[in-house]
Amino acid sequence: MERRTFIATVGGGITAGLAGCLNVDGDPTGENEVGMTISKFRPESLTVEPGTTVTFINTSSHTHTVTAFENATPESVGFWSTGEFSSQQEAIEQWRDGGGGGLSPNDEFSITFEEPATYPYFCIPHYRPEAGTGMEGRIIVES
Repeated sequence: MERRTFIATVGGGITAGLAGCLNVDGDPTGENEVGMTISKFRPESLTVEPGTTVTFINTSSHTHTVTAFENATPESVGFWSTGEFSSQQEAIEQWRDGGGGGLSPNDEFSITFEEPATYPYFCIPHYRPEAGTGMEGRIIVES
């Protein structure tokens, strides 16, 4: 085998092999998955049918949370978050008190959405609306 052919073959194999490990763009790899970059959910909006389980995967090198906006969640559904806290305030306090509810790199969190509605959510450590930035997303459940 010629040297150039060998380098091209081996180099391409290494690149393809590492592509799944690095996932630098935060894109999830499966259906009904939401990935994370350093400061964004990917995709930021996902539309699913009722009864769909969505899996959030920390594809970033930073710790994140997935926290419902309590005042925008249907009352019949109730509050939801990583860490399974009972309120948005509790989730924020637990995060500030030691990282409660955090998803480390490669950790996953799944939730099944039964009721048609829009479910907005955010990442506690990376949501700064006062600065005009914010890591937030939404799950849209419709028939």
